[in-house]
This record gives sequence, C-alpha cells and structure tokens, in this order.
Amino acid sequence: MASVDRTLAELIRAFPCSYPTRPLALHQVLVVLGAGYEWQGGEVVQRFDSDELGCLAVHNQQIRHLRERGAEVTQERVDGTCPAEHLRPLAAELARTPAPLGRDPYPASTLAPLFNIPQDAAADWVEAAREIASVVVPLWADPSDYELATRSSFTPGQRAYVDGERDRALRLLELRLGPQALSDGGR
Repeated sequence: MASVDRTLAELIRAFPCSYPTRPLALHQVLVVLGAGYEWQGGEVVQRFDSDELGCLAVHNQQIRHLRERGAEVTQERVDGTCPAEHLRPLAAELARTPAPLGRDPYPASTLAPLFNIPQDAAADWVEAAREIASVVVPLWADPSDYELATRSSFTPGQRAYVDGERDRALRLLELRLGPQALSDGGR
C-alpha cells in the first residue's frame, strides 16, 4: 500500500533539498505534471521504479555543468553531501507536518493526478488532494507578481491555453471534491 505519508516520506528522504516539507512533496506528487506519479488501485504511485540516485546525483550533475562552464565550485558543493542532509532522518515526521508551500504552484493541468482522482481513491489520498487544493487553488486565484509578470509575456494564444487548462482542471476538481474545493480552497 502506498499511503500518503509513506509516499511523501520517501520523496522527502530522496530529495530533502527539493521537497523538505509536506506541502512541497504533496505538490510534487499531485500537482506537478510529468513528475512520474499516477493513480493505481486508488493510490498515487510512481510510474517508474526509482533509480535510487536521489538528490546527490542532481547535485553532482550541477557541479559537472558548472565546471564545464568554467565556474568555480566550492568544496562544500563537492564533498558529496546534500545541503539538506540533516532532513533525511526526519522525513517521516516532515511528511506528516503541515507547512506553507513557500513558492508559486505549478500551473493547473487536467493531466495532473490532483484533477483525476478516481472513484476508488483511498480516503487518505482524497484528504491529501483536499489539503493541497486548499493551498494551490487560492494561489491560482490570486497569482504572485512573478506569475503575473510571466503571464504578461505570453501570447494571447498561450494565455488562452493556460487559462482554459486551469478552468478545465478546476471543473474536474469541483466535480470530484465538491464546490467547496474551489470556494474555500478545499476545506
């Protein structure tokens, strides 16, 4: 069984520098399109087996790219540790602890797991969907200055696509979680 807490703890343990909190991990699993998660048997699971590389592989890849460009890399970055290494042993606790998202949400997409909650979804996954909806829906409704600036660079066709995708996604969310998912952000 892929419970919410177990799934989030595994993600936090593998990538503590990228997803150090419950909301960031929930966001990655349920909202980010192409993150490698899908619904199976009423739970969200990874579509592919983990390559077990975790964030250290990402850090090493960044170091290699920096060196290829002639940038100086501090020894701290080379020593093979993640800057958030101290969070790995706390992953199970962090996976259960509410916190702010702390960044702009990924754009709403009808293909993301949050918007395709199956009827046989386990209760903890439905509650997790409500939880992350309560975080991201208000942020989509009142975007940050950065998001507004990004949006202003879109062509009219791009804006129409993004707006249409968001509207379709929110309708799917409303159908599955009820109108309160949109009116009060899911709670």
